[in-house]
Amino acid sequence: MADKISVIIPTLNEPTLVRALAALSAQTRKADEIIVIGKYAEENCARFPEVRYIDTGFPVWPSAARNQGIREASGDILAFTDSDCIPSIDWLQRLEEAHAKGVPVVGGGVLLGGANYLAQSDNISMFHEFLTTRNCGNRPYIPTLNLSIRRVVIETVGGMDETLRTAEDMDWSIRMRRAGFALFFAPSAQVAHAPDRTRWADVVRHWQVTGFNSIRVRIRYSQEFYTPRIALHPIFFRLLSPIIALHVTIKIFLSPASWRYLLGFPIVYATKVIYCLAAARALENPMTFSTSSDFPSFSQWPR
Repeated sequence: MADKISVIIPTLNEPTLVRALAALSAQTRKADEIIVIGKYAEENCARFPEVRYIDTGFPVWPSAARNQGIREASGDILAFTDSDCIPSIDWLQRLEEAHAKGVPVVGGGVLLGGANYLAQSDNISMFHEFLTTRNCGNRPYIPTLNLSIRRVVIETVGGMDETLRTAEDMDWSIRMRRAGFALFFAPSAQVAHAPDRTRWADVVRHWQVTGFNSIRVRIRYSQEFYTPRIALHPIFFRLLSPIIALHVTIKIFLSPASWRYLLGFPIVYATKVIYCLAAARALENPMTFSTSSDFPSFSQWPR
């Protein structure tokens, strides 16, 4: 008997949601259920009868929306993407093929979507490790814009950390790996990431939030990231942000998968500087050093 696949999409008034749902409707392997969770998406979801829309009542972060979607889903495999993504026509088919080989956690490749230079450069900065031209194999973490998980994994590690506005997928997948589940990257299962970021201010805000939350995860799992003790001090990031950003950016574009996008170098470099300064701000906040990993198992969640 074939596995039942549930697709879960968090949303908050994203105009790009219709594109995502249209792509899911055209899949060669149809989803057994599609769950959209969030606010202000009634009209968009009504255009697709197969979609189950859950109104959260008030705006919530993606981690909380996904957790609610997990509680509501009935699938053996839970596939996650975002409302600003466009899955390829065989996306679910490719994910299912990987799971059929015994892989419990599968992440797919990211196509560089985006209608402009800023959006594409932002994509390179964020998802360069998951481009479709990368080789398949295990990864230290996998982003939720293209991720599928067998239910048993979630029953073991519990839900996402709802205190994280971003980087919740990094935290979640690291916990999966710590629990003994390999994180397999299958670049043939592809989604195009086409965020609605057309202004520099949008990119700046994105990386301010990313830097602030990512450093929290890197502190929690300093052994996984080989985080030096000096990096726990905000002055490290404030003083050395230009050097750190340059090192990371050069490393990104030295990869054969990224060098063809070299025109994006200035934007990628700028995002890494913003990341460092946001990390410094987070390190000045005592709440950043919370290392709680006591997440209830799936069976213990309230329903």
